[in-house]
Amino acid sequence: MSLVRLRPLAETDVDNILTWVNDPAIVGNIAAFSGHAFTRDQELAYIRRTIASPSDRVWSIEEAATGRYLGQCGVHQIHDRSKVGRLACIIAAKGDMGRGFGSAAIRATLDHAFGPLGLHKTWLMIFRTNERSHRTYARLGFVEEGVLREEYFHDGAWHDMLRMSMLAREWPTATA
Repeated sequence: MSLVRLRPLAETDVDNILTWVNDPAIVGNIAAFSGHAFTRDQELAYIRRTIASPSDRVWSIEEAATGRYLGQCGVHQIHDRSKVGRLACIIAAKGDMGRGFGSAAIRATLDHAFGPLGLHKTWLMIFRTNERSHRTYARLGFVEEGVLREEYFHDGAWHDMLRMSMLAREWPTATA
């Protein structure tokens, strides 16, 4: 049995998301982090856009045993013609990190990506210096595609980004 359960993103998730979306200790390793706080209305608008988006599928992560909210995961920038999408996953509380919840959520997301969504490939980008994420994604079967040199400006410096990917045929439970 999995440690987590995924359910579709909902507007009612806004308050849970606000517990982490403005915390640099949680989102500081995410390249899209702007460094500017989001208001509740801005986050609610983002949730509504994401739910309506034909190129994003996002789920809230819950602890399977208790139903407790743990974070978000999803496939973004889905390109229908190429059957490619960008994977993302965040565990919201530092105390829940390193306990297997993120890996379980990524596995469940890949089951969706390579199953019902019918994707051929998922990809992701992480800071080159983010060793923890690198180890997790490599352990799950992601392969390094390359380094994008000085791709993001963050915290006053340029950062290299590492792109990793997985093909449907490389995922053990792939049906595609």
